[in-house]
Amino acid sequence: MTPARDEVTERWIAELTALTELYRAAEAAGSGEAVSHEGWHTGARIGTSAANGRLLAYHDSGPEAECVFRAGERTLFNIMSGGYGNDTTERGFAVWSSRPGVLGAVDSGVSRLEVTDADGVVVPAEIVAHTFAVEVDLGPEPRTIDEVFAQWEPPELTVRVYGEGDVLRYEGPLLAPSRS
Repeated sequence: MTPARDEVTERWIAELTALTELYRAAEAAGSGEAVSHEGWHTGARIGTSAANGRLLAYHDSGPEAECVFRAGERTLFNIMSGGYGNDTTERGFAVWSSRPGVLGAVDSGVSRLEVTDADGVVVPAEIVAHTFAVEVDLGPEPRTIDEVFAQWEPPELTVRVYGEGDVLRYEGPLLAPSRS
């Protein structure tokens, strides 16, 4: 008999809570090593020098999660039971989450990903396993309900994705404009 969905979700939350506690303890001890727990593995992270930040995690059986760290509060989890499901075939990467920064997946052939902002500043992404994180300015975060649901035009950011031998695989916009 398959466990009820709520039981599975509760188990994942407990496992991710333990994973993030192990990760934060390793981070506090100065370890840069990847952390694993109960089939979950840590991926790329934004906000590595602050109590706030976001960490990607993935499970051997397919689920993926975004772990949101907030100073003095419990870690929040955005869990995708079947994974985020974004196709990386065409561009070599897929965005899972943005603001602040951008997090997502890269395919196995990607060796490097970098983003150039409107001022020409090149920001390298951190790549861990099949995940990436890049800290770039996407403008102010929405604060009101109207701002949350308003159409958003992303800033002009160019991504370059490199493959084996540091060959350029893709160059183009990092984020797609909103569709109305």
